[in-house]
Formats: sequence, structure tokens, C-alpha cells
Amino acid sequence: MKIVDIESTILRLPEVKPIGDGCQAVLIIKVMTDEGIVGLGECHANPEVGKAIIDARLHSVSSCGLKELLIGQDPRDINRLWDLMYRRTQSWGRRGAVMYAISGFEMALWDILGKSLGAPIYRLLGGARKLEHKAYASDLSPDKPGGSVKIAEKHRKSGYQAVKIGWGGLGGDPRTDVKMAADVRRAVGHEMDIMIDMGFPVPLPDALYLGEALAEQRIYFLEEPLSSDDLHGYLRLTQASKTPIATGEKETTQYPFIDLMERGGLRIIQPDLARVGGITEMMRIATHAEARGVRVIPHCWSTDILVAATLHFIATLRDCPYLEFNATDNPLRTQLLKEPIRPDKHGIVRVPDKPGLGIELDERTMKRYRLDA
Repeated sequence: MKIVDIESTILRLPEVKPIGDGCQAVLIIKVMTDEGIVGLGECHANPEVGKAIIDARLHSVSSCGLKELLIGQDPRDINRLWDLMYRRTQSWGRRGAVMYAISGFEMALWDILGKSLGAPIYRLLGGARKLEHKAYASDLSPDKPGGSVKIAEKHRKSGYQAVKIGWGGLGGDPRTDVKMAADVRRAVGHEMDIMIDMGFPVPLPDALYLGEALAEQRIYFLEEPLSSDDLHGYLRLTQASKTPIATGEKETTQYPFIDLMERGGLRIIQPDLARVGGITEMMRIATHAEARGVRVIPHCWSTDILVAATLHFIATLRDCPYLEFNATDNPLRTQLLKEPIRPDKHGIVRVPDKPGLGIELDERTMKRYRLDA
């Protein structure tokens, strides 16, 4: 089997706002083979940057676009192709947007492998430990007071057992953030888990205050209160905080996660499969985490392509309590697949069981939101 073509398509909403929604424009990858099998993937980056990385021409032995590298290769040789992409982008990659693009390709390669063998991806990873997963409704914090309460109540009525409020109005006054959390807790009761996502780093004294004060509201975790580069700050925070701390959605490859766990004291990490280097690198990260007693709860805020891939991955884990589920009303989230992935009335999502990722694109949505349409 050989790769004969690679198509990268930018989908973009008619109006893109400066808010914490990274699913307003997405890059969808299709890898075509000479046997008619098409693999799907996506990279969770600025889609125009990602497309440029894919389409870039050869400039040196260590600076080459991914499309030129992969045409003619056997897509089933995932380990070899991962090494090829990583090695041949050394002078401009290793981290950041290049790894995001590699992640999208690698996802599509697993999709091809599964389809060629007639098996879902989780089977290829050693089989599932759990095929049904609780989803937490992940939503954006409105700037207006009281908006977060309405969001949390809506998701509780929809059956979710957990909700995360993030970005938006958070990160200004930590006392206001704590009051919001207290209001949400009163509204949804004590049986629903609540997560808080700061979005952007806050000063360490504010993070220390939040870690102490949010414990009274039994917050499940406080996400990204500091920059991932601030390992010393994270060590101070994780040692002092009564609220569990989580981070890692912006990191790429296994190495920063080793630092976050060993030097930053993190006990919850959040790698994003469409950023870190794909399923292969996620498995390496999970192995490091399990050996250190650290819980992996992946970041998953994009289309149903990422949701499907994340489900296959977490199905193999010994301990993953939740799937993050983007609960915003966004057609790139809700209309991309012919059979959209949705939680049931109890907030439970089942892993797709068809070959590969187990999904099929709705080409009408692709056409409607295609950037060059």
C-alpha cells in the first residue's frame, strides 16, 4: 500500500471571534492510498500555519514539508514514518506547530491501518479496558456575572455528571473567580464535578489563592493557572494547593510532560492528541505517567475527529475518569460527521467500533465551511 495524495482542508466559521474557542477554524487532513483507503486526521493549530507546514517544499534534508515526505510511503509503517517526519523537520520543528501537523498525519495513518485490517484503533493498541466513558461538558465562561451558572445548569439538565467552565471572564480578580465557582456549586449541587480552566496564566500569588479557596467548593481540578514553562511555580503550587492542579494541553512530545511531572509536581496532565505527536506519542506519555502515578485526562476541544481518536486512546488506559467534550453550539463540532458523536442522557460516550477511527465525514459540511469555497 502506498500514499498517493494528501489533502489538507481549512474549515472556518463565517464569523471568528477573539474568544477561547479553538474550534472556530480547523484543519482536516485526508491521506489517500493506492488501494482506495482514505485516512482522516486533524491538527489542533492555527489551520493556515498547519497547512503551510504540510505543503512546504524541500529546503534541506532537515527542513521539508510533510506532504513531500509522505507521498509514496506505506502508511501502515507508522513508527518509521513518525521518525521520518520528526527527523526531517529538525531545523524548524521538534515542538510547536510542526508537531501539531505531525499529529494530524499520524492520526490519519492509524485510521488507514485500522481500515486496512478491519479493526477499530483501540484493538490495535492492545484492546479496550473500557468502551463507555463519562464526558464532562467543556464550555466557555461568559463575561457577564451569572452566565456560568446558567451554563452549568443547562449541562446538568442534559445529563452530564461534570462540567468545566473556562476562559472568558476568568483570570481577572481571583475572588470573583472563587465566587463564580461557589455560585455554580450551589446551583448544581454536590454530586456534579466542577472543573475550572483559567485559559491564560495568572500571577503565582493568585494561583496559590485559587488553589486554597477553590477547595471549599470541591473543584475537581484547576486547569492551567500558570505557564507550562514555569516549572518552579508549578512545584510551589502543587505542593501548597488543596485543589488538584492540571495542565499540558499546549505541550508537544513526551519531554515537557516528564518535566511537568518530575520538576513541576503535576499529578494530572492533559496532553492533546492533535498536538503532542499523535497516538504514538500519547502512548509514550501515558506510560511515563502511569509509572509515576500521574493521571492522564486528555485535552479534547475540537471536532469529532479528535473526539473519536481520543476515545480510542483513553479506552486503553487503566485510569481515565473523563472525556473532555466541547459542549458549545458550533457546527464544526455538531455537523462534521455523518453520525456525530454525542453523549447519552447520562453523559456517557461510547468508543466507535467501526474500523479505524470509525467515523465518516459529512461532505456537505466540508463544502459549506471550506475556506476557499
